[in-house]
Amino acid sequence: MKLRLLRSAAAAALLCLAGNGVIAADVERIVPANEEPRHVVKLENEWVRIVDVEIPEGEQTLYHTHSLDYPYVLVTSVTLYNQIYGQEPKDVKMQAGFIGYYDAASKGAYTHRFINRGPGAFRAIGIELLKPTLESAAPNAALPALAGVETALDNERVGAYRIKLAPGASIGPLTIPGPSIRVAMGEGKLVDEVEDTQTEMRLTPAQFVFQPQTTTATFTNIGGTELELVEFVLK
Repeated sequence: MKLRLLRSAAAAALLCLAGNGVIAADVERIVPANEEPRHVVKLENEWVRIVDVEIPEGEQTLYHTHSLDYPYVLVTSVTLYNQIYGQEPKDVKMQAGFIGYYDAASKGAYTHRFINRGPGAFRAIGIELLKPTLESAAPNAALPALAGVETALDNERVGAYRIKLAPGASIGPLTIPGPSIRVAMGEGKLVDEVEDTQTEMRLTPAQFVFQPQTTTATFTNIGGTELELVEFVLK
């Protein structure tokens, strides 16, 4: 009986060690960014792959590789450990509303993982650019200026406008080149008027709309808090 118990305990220990090895191997595994479990692809078409990134406090991503040009906007403010593959992790403070761009074409692929130190969940929207450039885009074309709107990013591949609306305020009509992606930075209520057609929308953080063509719209904040929208325009 004792011998049988010892054999059972040894088998259990081996299984435990094997399980730990699998877990360790999984933590070290490298995947493409769009296959990383916390990088959820919400939309993919001929132009873009839109990725919703959400990491609960205290959790981490797998190592993942960004191999495409990648504009993004941060939706929440947290502190992350950012660990580039083969290096020690470094503290990075992420600020909600920050708009960034990773230039994979000139810098090469980038492999890293995030560990969320909080407080709260980390949330961001990333846009993988699937086409080298739009056929209709002029070289280094600049974004058109829009009255009352801040140009937050403008390079050879993509631009971004930041639109802020106080409660009850309207802006427009704004002609926004397409294709474009509009991201809501928080909760609120918005009326989007395009060609005399009004659409009332209840917004949530990281909600987005992809618009394939150029549109002219007027936005009205019908909620009780300030609205912030980020409009990415492809080139």
